[in-house]
Amino acid sequence: MIAPARIDSLMNQAWPAADSTELDGWLVRRNAGVTLRANSVLPANAPFDVHGALDYVERLYVAHDITPSFQISPAVQPSDLDAHLEARGYTVRNPTLVQCAAISDVLAKLPETTAEVNISRAPSAAWMDCWWSVDGRGGAASRTTAEQILARGKALYASISDGRQAKAIGRLALVDGTAGLYCLAVDERFRRQGLASAVIRGLLQAATTTGVKWVWLSVLEDNTPARTLYDSLGFSTVSRYHYRVKA
Repeated sequence: MIAPARIDSLMNQAWPAADSTELDGWLVRRNAGVTLRANSVLPANAPFDVHGALDYVERLYVAHDITPSFQISPAVQPSDLDAHLEARGYTVRNPTLVQCAAISDVLAKLPETTAEVNISRAPSAAWMDCWWSVDGRGGAASRTTAEQILARGKALYASISDGRQAKAIGRLALVDGTAGLYCLAVDERFRRQGLASAVIRGLLQAATTTGVKWVWLSVLEDNTPARTLYDSLGFSTVSRYHYRVKA
């Protein structure tokens, strides 16, 4: 459906780092240490000198007070990079599946809902409060940095509110005629009420008005509840990745 290298590119555009350095085929991303994707190397093409490139990456990340990390997918170059990193003491983090589906198929399988889903082009303060309370890591400075990541890409934001408070939220990145589902979060006090499905429905219905036909997402391999939901909606695995992080 979508090649792994294409998926890697889409995800990079959907979650853009503040700074990046091109290193002979590798993209060395930096974003003040906030989120692994934005602070890891995307090894899209093989450098001439792999060991020299690894030394450079490690020096650069240490100079920026960032733990050296690499995103490893089936499209990684060189293909044995994972073994090189393991030999250097890098450990595996966050094995993740990348799944894809036709938006029309997902909408046909989603249950009808009476929940009112608000769609906007930017996250509100209530949206951020909900996301950060569920998935946030760090204090106020990290939250501000995360907001800046969101602002760099075109996206739709969905929220279901209870007065002034968001009960459930989601983000749909719009990249090169495709859509990527991110930041799906439900306040723990409002779970098991079908709000996650309602958020997905709202985002995908809005995306259809832009001509987007396909949606992709990433889900941790050990997140059984989320995988069960996505399987029921017709998503299928098209790629996977994990991070190698310097111990």
